[in-house]
Amino acid sequence: MAELPEITKLAGQMKDTLRGKSIKNITVLQEKCANIAVDEFQDRTAGAKITDVYNKGKWIITSLDNGEYILLSLGMGADVLYFDSVNNVPDKYQVKVLFADDTGYTARFWWFGKFLLVSANGLASEPNTKDIAIDPFDERFTLEYFMSILRGKKTQIKAFLMEQKNVGGIGNMYMHDILFKAKLHPHKKISEIDEDEIKHLYKSIMEVLALSREKGAFAYENDFFGRKGGYTMDYFLVGYKENQPCPVCGESIILIKTGSTSTFICPACQKLMNK
Repeated sequence: MAELPEITKLAGQMKDTLRGKSIKNITVLQEKCANIAVDEFQDRTAGAKITDVYNKGKWIITSLDNGEYILLSLGMGADVLYFDSVNNVPDKYQVKVLFADDTGYTARFWWFGKFLLVSANGLASEPNTKDIAIDPFDERFTLEYFMSILRGKKTQIKAFLMEQKNVGGIGNMYMHDILFKAKLHPHKKISEIDEDEIKHLYKSIMEVLALSREKGAFAYENDFFGRKGGYTMDYFLVGYKENQPCPVCGESIILIKTGSTSTFICPACQKLMNK
């Protein structure tokens, strides 16, 4: 499932490739992906020019010069692929966007993907995106900001970080190593974490996500041009390495349940101790 490094890479590629292109038509084969009727989607976007593409958390937002916004969520996974001519359109997709120059892109959702159209006056109140917090790649995501959003909270640290209203873009894939590098058990309550641990956690978030971005995002995810990223399984420290030795202490990595998700941890390095 694509997370912040993958989404920001994809949004950046889409911006560089699509900005200035005019939409000829949009095909939506799976209507449940959209929020309006297919005919209305087409009527409101035909002839519009793309002015920008950016991400908000895990959502990719495309702004059009007629005041409309296309909101794209990859859900539990998707291939969003560019084609340079109508002769090279991918075989399988739920959505196809065709431009006036006969280039375009398709979206093939694996599960729960969304392709929405929202007007300018509805974007601020759009339920899917209005409450998403800034993400760690945003220059506003400073240590001071991070400390401020943790202040006074009592919930478990993993649950807090996974909530998109608190921190945008982070999912379960990178969370394993983020918590491991910070030496924090996922069940530890924020009220039990001291200032030094918060600073360490902030550094861990920034380092884990920055490394993935530097390597070109996760190797199992396609970018806009169908290329794999360079962040292979070798870069994970404890994530997806159950029963393998911890890279720090040698203890066997275990998998534990954490609410609706699971987390790989080192039971020696990430002890759950109340202060």
